[in-house]
This record gives sequence, C-alpha cells and structure tokens, in this order.
Amino acid sequence: TGTEVLTGRVRDRNGPWLSDRLLELGVELAHTTICGDRREDMLAQLAFMADQGVDLVITSGGLGPTADDLTIEIVAEFTGRPLSLDHDLEARIAEILKPLMQRFRHLDFDAVRASNRKQALVPEGAHVIYPAGTAPGLVVPGKPAIVVLPGPPRELHAMWPEAVETEAFQA
Repeated sequence: TGTEVLTGRVRDRNGPWLSDRLLELGVELAHTTICGDRREDMLAQLAFMADQGVDLVITSGGLGPTADDLTIEIVAEFTGRPLSLDHDLEARIAEILKPLMQRFRHLDFDAVRASNRKQALVPEGAHVIYPAGTAPGLVVPGKPAIVVLPGPPRELHAMWPEAVETEAFQA
C-alpha cells in the first residue's frame, strides 16, 4: 500500500521479494496489487482478495504514524476486530524512538510519542511482530489470514520469518 508506490515515485520492491519467498514455501501466488492510501480502495482490495477465496493476504506499507498510514485500521475494520492499545508495544516503540530523538533535539519527545501511539493499536486476537524499525507487524487470523508488514524492505525482510512461523500463516 502507498500512494508513493502507486504513482511510481517509489518502486515496489516488496511485491517481487514476497513473491519469491512464497514460491520457496510452495505457496501459489494469485494476485499482486498496489493500492493508494485511500480507505475505500484499501477495503476494496481486501474484499477482492477475500472474494477470490485466497487463504492469505500479505500487505506491506501504511504502518507509520502519519494520517495517511491506514493499514492497521483498515485491516481491523475489514476483519471486524476492535482495536486496542497495546501498552507494552507502545513502551517498546518509545524506547526505539529515544535514540532517534537525539538527532532531532528540537522535537518534543512526548508529542512524537503521542503521534506514534497509533502504531501500538492492535486488532483483537492478532499476533504482534515486534518492529525492526518503529512499525510493528501483525498476523491477523481468519479467512483469509492477513499478514501486515511495514513498507521499508529492510524492516519487512527482518520480520518475515516470524510472520511465516505464526499459527495463522501456517494454517
């Protein structure tokens, strides 16, 4: 997901990489789509995948603290799972932010932490994958199971092995 990927300003490196990883696991890839940061479009893409009868949907991107990062909210809405704040995850993200704040001393840490709070919202019953950057990933069980990974390839690659090992992914 990401308007920057849809418009071509950022090249999709995650789709081909994930395709290769799925092939290695013997998973038949049915569709790869790129979707902008629009609620209706994201919901439509998830509905399309579910209507096709796929067992697994993998998303990448849209997990940051900005207003256009909607993936977790959209996945929760699509799966009918309420979101709740994971306080341990919020504290973990705050610890990740502390050293980053050394480079941006003019910013208020409490304000930055508040803006990153949305990254600690977790759909009920989801497996949290701790972040390799500041954005955690999720595996949401269901039909289809939905794996939610960050957009930066380095972070996505680091979090992939844990996603694959979850019960929902294995099912």
